[in-house]
Amino acid sequence: MPDYPHGPRLPILFWVRVCSAWFIGQVGTRLLRLDHRVPFLIRSFMPYKSFCFLILLSFLSSLCGEPDPFSKPFDNPVDDPGLPRVLIIGDSISIGYTPRVRKLLDGKANVHRPKTNCRWSAFGNENVLQWIGDEKWNLIHFNFGLWDWYGWSQENKSTPQTYATSLDGVVRKLKKSGARLIFAVTTPPCVGPERKVKVVITNERADEFNKAARAVMKKHGVLINDLYSVIGNDRAKYQRGENDVHYNEAGRDLLAAQVSKMILKGLKK
Repeated sequence: MPDYPHGPRLPILFWVRVCSAWFIGQVGTRLLRLDHRVPFLIRSFMPYKSFCFLILLSFLSSLCGEPDPFSKPFDNPVDDPGLPRVLIIGDSISIGYTPRVRKLLDGKANVHRPKTNCRWSAFGNENVLQWIGDEKWNLIHFNFGLWDWYGWSQENKSTPQTYATSLDGVVRKLKKSGARLIFAVTTPPCVGPERKVKVVITNERADEFNKAARAVMKKHGVLINDLYSVIGNDRAKYQRGENDVHYNEAGRDLLAAQVSKMILKGLKK
């Protein structure tokens, strides 16, 4: 998946800082060696060694940066104990709208997500208990689908039947948390061949998977958030390209607004 295939792509500034820190470290190391080889230069180079050491520390401390839940999806907020706790589980589509949902629900809910791309349904079924942990959640909004459709990184490709089986396992495990559950129907496929696997997913094929998911959610009484219909026939307007399942800024804003609306609805019940 182009965006956040296995977690966030580190920004260019991060790598600039890493390279700078490495360079300064190399300079400092050479200065230390020079002191032993040329003793009479010790006094001359000591100030430079101290300066380089301080700069190195500055760069290293800046690598992590300040946590910012409103722009960084994997920076979970410090909880306000007076607000309900919400967990968003999903792939890179959810990673894209998570910071926006936090902004929209600021002062209304503590919105968290696993610090990873949750990928396909069978992967979710294997890992979901780890993602929810032992913490108390008031509501869990979750989705699996695009990875199942396109088969990214999977030896055994999903079918609507195996998809339904995996989702059933996911739901049974999520229900143990006692949280209110909302399933997000998977957003539409891209119009043309997806740029990674060169596969075209037809609307009919997507509908097969979504019908299987709806049946599972109906059986378990899980609330549905129909993100597929939110995008609908406006893929060209909101997706980043004919071969890209991801969304532009307007598309992410649209999805975040719908997710926030459904979360508030779920919290009221």
